[in-house]
Amino acid sequence: MTKREEIFELLKNNAMSAQQIAFYFKCPIEDIEQDLHHLAKSVRPAYELRMFPAHCESCEFVFKERSKIRKPSKCPKCRNERIIPPLFKIEPLGKKKKL
Repeated sequence: MTKREEIFELLKNNAMSAQQIAFYFKCPIEDIEQDLHHLAKSVRPAYELRMFPAHCESCEFVFKERSKIRKPSKCPKCRNERIIPPLFKIEPLGKKKKL
């Protein structure tokens, strides 16, 4: 099984951040970013890669417009650095669940 296939299986069962996936595979986050970009384009039929946006732990600001995989460094609203990174999950098409 390739690393991308393993990531697909991991994300089918759990919502994970890019940092968590990189830690799981013991590889640089840059490699995981490339894999997630590839998965988003080539995910199997009947599935989609969902991204749940990053948000500030202090003021609950949600980074809705951000499409980057890495977490932001600071909150634009309160300037706090305690940011919860975006989470990724593979879900069947049409199934919209909140985490």
